[in-house]
Amino acid sequence: MSVYTEKNRRTKELIQKSFMEMLEKKTFDSITVGDIAKTAKINRGTFYLHFIDKFDLLNQIELQLFEELGDHIDELQLNYSSTHTFEKGQEQLASALFNSIKMQAPFLKIFLSEHGRAGFHLRFRAAFSEKVRVNLEGNESFNANLKVPMEYFLAFITSAFLGLIEQWVQNNLDKTPEEMTALYIDIISFIQKKNN
Repeated sequence: MSVYTEKNRRTKELIQKSFMEMLEKKTFDSITVGDIAKTAKINRGTFYLHFIDKFDLLNQIELQLFEELGDHIDELQLNYSSTHTFEKGQEQLASALFNSIKMQAPFLKIFLSEHGRAGFHLRFRAAFSEKVRVNLEGNESFNANLKVPMEYFLAFITSAFLGLIEQWVQNNLDKTPEEMTALYIDIISFIQKKNN
């Protein structure tokens, strides 16, 4: 990596970090590019070398967050073996995601607060749902046994899972990722028992 490339990377990270620090205290709508540049101790021109505007800055941070969470789902999917049951896969998926969420909690807490941009929850759900859909479509056993349309199944699973994540983040991560995984599995088991 060249010195120039490294300097650009560090500057971009500085802008993102400064922006997120501001977003903890101020709403997205009230923050200006000038505010971000001043906090990052750069000029506005430097900001515009990296981002089109504050919406582009936020979009890039959100996409990075979604990609990192998605990478955990992909990594888990690659490690599935043919002997794994869907339920075991769900437990591993939950564990990987709760561990990833713990690492991303500072960002999520800001994005899910009133300071974040409107619609984050919907964008988060859409990204999460698409990633889960792609991975489930590769599971032949699951698809053969699914008795409801995939889009309804995804709507239920992603909304339920994201509801747990939001509650956990709002509770300041009062449980470990392992405890959250056990809680998730207990809820799914409870629902299954009620339906049998």
